[in-house]
Amino acid sequence: MSVLLGAWRLESWSYLYEDGRSPEFPMGADARGYILYTPQGHVSATIMRANGSECFAYAGRYEIADGAVFHNIEVSTNQALVGLRSTRHIKLDGDRLTLSGPDFAAGTARTQQIVWRRI
Repeated sequence: MSVLLGAWRLESWSYLYEDGRSPEFPMGADARGYILYTPQGHVSATIMRANGSECFAYAGRYEIADGAVFHNIEVSTNQALVGLRSTRHIKLDGDRLTLSGPDFAAGTARTQQIVWRRI
């Protein structure tokens, strides 16, 4: 799915809870970031608080299958994620990409939703 190739700017990163409580924004509602997909199968994502006080980043390889992208994390600012295979369901609407899927930590009863816009 070559539609992911290129650079995308973050619109929002939120945690959605199964119990219906309000979404949380781990880097704030005004977080900034980019995700890059290369034709060679590499992915790199960086998200930071708008004031620059905190940053989350990872990079590795990706694969696409069955309407989802799988990020194989090789390096990360969070060491616990190195070696993890993250599943993100793909929803593409024009130049807006929504990636959603399970939280990195098991048992949280929440999913992640990350919205990007092509640049």
